[in-house]
Amino acid sequence: MRLNLLPLIACAIIAGEAPSPATAQQVQPAPSLAGRVRDERSRPLPQARITLVRLSRSTTTDAEGRFAFHDLPRGTYRVQVALMGYAPVVRELDAGTAAPAEFVLRATPLTLEEIQVTAAPTESEGTAVARATTQLSGKALERNLGGTVAQTLATQPGVRVRGNGPAASVPILRGLTGDRILILQDGQRSSDLAGSAVDHAVTVDPLTAQRIEVVRGPATLLYGNNALGGVVNVISGDIPTSVPRGVEGVMAAQTESALPGGGSSLRVSAPLGSRWALTARGGARGSGDVRIGDDPVLGSRLGNTDSRNWSAAAGLGYVAPRGTGGAAVRAYDFAYGLPVPPGSTPVRLRGERREGAFQGQVELGSRLFPSLRADATLQDYAHDELDDAGAVQMSFALRTRTAGVLLRQGTLGPFTEGAWGVSGLDKEYASTGPAALTPAADSRAWGVFGFQEVALRPGGASLQLGGRIDEYGITSHDSPKFGPGVSRTFRALSGSVGVRVPFTPAVSAAVTVARSFRAPTVEELFSGALHAGTGSVEYGTPTLAAERGTGAEGVVRVRSSRWNGQFVAYQNRIGNYVHLLAQPDTVVNGEPVSVFRYGQTDAVLRGVEGSLEWAARRDLVVGFSGDALRAEQRDGTPLSFMPAPRLGTLLRWDNGMLSLGGELHHEMRQDRVGSADESATEAHTVLRLDAGVRLTRGRLVHSVTLRGENLGNEVHREATSRIKEFAPSPGRNLALTYRLLF
Repeated sequence: MRLNLLPLIACAIIAGEAPSPATAQQVQPAPSLAGRVRDERSRPLPQARITLVRLSRSTTTDAEGRFAFHDLPRGTYRVQVALMGYAPVVRELDAGTAAPAEFVLRATPLTLEEIQVTAAPTESEGTAVARATTQLSGKALERNLGGTVAQTLATQPGVRVRGNGPAASVPILRGLTGDRILILQDGQRSSDLAGSAVDHAVTVDPLTAQRIEVVRGPATLLYGNNALGGVVNVISGDIPTSVPRGVEGVMAAQTESALPGGGSSLRVSAPLGSRWALTARGGARGSGDVRIGDDPVLGSRLGNTDSRNWSAAAGLGYVAPRGTGGAAVRAYDFAYGLPVPPGSTPVRLRGERREGAFQGQVELGSRLFPSLRADATLQDYAHDELDDAGAVQMSFALRTRTAGVLLRQGTLGPFTEGAWGVSGLDKEYASTGPAALTPAADSRAWGVFGFQEVALRPGGASLQLGGRIDEYGITSHDSPKFGPGVSRTFRALSGSVGVRVPFTPAVSAAVTVARSFRAPTVEELFSGALHAGTGSVEYGTPTLAAERGTGAEGVVRVRSSRWNGQFVAYQNRIGNYVHLLAQPDTVVNGEPVSVFRYGQTDAVLRGVEGSLEWAARRDLVVGFSGDALRAEQRDGTPLSFMPAPRLGTLLRWDNGMLSLGGELHHEMRQDRVGSADESATEAHTVLRLDAGVRLTRGRLVHSVTLRGENLGNEVHREATSRIKEFAPSPGRNLALTYRLLF
């Protein structure tokens, strides 16, 4: 299925482009769409991103603010124009219009989102989705850029970090993390082992991101298993969907003092004729042992926390009036150390991920079914865990194949738009070596889903409905260490119902109820050994049932020329919630070692989160943010490693060229600890200051951002960390980021 997707798409595109000789003379040129982007003073704006939403095609403006799309299917398009420091503009335009369109962007210091493509199958704007979403791009991304995806998102409401040292950090969304959160790159699964254990890293560097999208709460409708807690999508743009006018790209570099070292990346796009485009990118990052506030036991550094990684990608795309198609290859190599208690044996990890990705979209020319999109990936991931002598104690390998097809639907009876899709997943996993944690196992999954939107009132309230059927099977191999193989199959019906109501052009509200599921992982089912990366013995339970989530969420959005905010209240009831239960300690090599077993219980996670920005002047923003979560088992026992309530304020001045800002985040004491042998954490306050400059010289745009964090060098610990007793958060940090758009 995977191997046939791209040829089918290419054939469909070529078939639509190759008329017979008898009719060749009658074929009319495909229409184009052109325009110009300027500011309120009629000055041209280079590097503005122009996106045709439904086609997923984009380009940037030149030094004169001009743009053009050629070879488009005839029809009307929703065109979005976005540029950092300006409010995005969306208009409906007809392809083939003689006069170029004029777009005027208004400068604003507010943090306004671009297009939100992750949350809905129909690729709606974020304000039209009945779910809580967040997007980091432009200046907001530069202000928050960290060494990992999780650290970049750490200050967003409802988002925290599960860290096992600076390299092995994974996002936490509303208290859920690991295998319950799906990490995507360009909308496709990034298949590593970050979700399987706390010492494993996400193999995507945020320095390569054009933007990062976050969907909090169940996203099972689109993605099936692994999305019970939400989705993080890193947009790198490795597969071209438009042909640039010439060579264009972005160069970035970053350095941090708390993680001494830095990183850099370069991305270039170039045309290969009128229909083909090429992208290439590469980057590397390296840092020494993380610096912390002065601790009487640990000192000022955490030993064995240095890291390095490099990544590269190349993509080729074909663009035609009837659709686009392309492929990319990606590589990511890494090595890092893990913090361990004083006197313990250091552990290091080294590994790699290789990937081939395919995407294509065909415009069908039908009002009922306007387009068909397909994608597929083939990924090989492997890493070794080494002792202090450099000997491999455990090796992991994971081969993943994915495939998906999405058919967009137009108006059908009462339904204004919709989508239908099918997806498949195939994984081959192995854990080998003298300290192997689990037996080898294979996983197979497929899912079918449908999504519909109904306009309850023209230009007013809308109803969004979705349903999905999934089957997920996992089979362990026979093993002398772990015994005979075990086969498990899980079937589930998921769905969601959402209502969105716009009260005014600036204020809207939405309510969503969703049913989701997650099958247990190989580690949760079959673990049975000492895991050096976590410093504990972990036992799986082969009889675990699938987790079943029932969530309800209410969202209020405010977006105008002076206000930008989102407020959310939610509840997620998870039946058969899988968690670690502390067991009596054991002794390994004469040392006491913690022992845990995976068990199940019913759990409830309730919370609120929100943020609000107010433009007091055209160049001054005041805002606040916060989140709070209460997560507990059915009997009232708190769930382990849950984030503490947090409040934040911000003040930012931004005149378009220069910016100065500050944020104050106060995290409260967390004494609601669970059954996984964790300790309480004290309240702490962290001050962040940032300054930036953005200079435009012709088509070149230079951007420099300086950020200071934990300027008081306070020793503090995060409630979400399993190793907080001997690994506090980083100390005083100065981060410098430079980006050049050309």
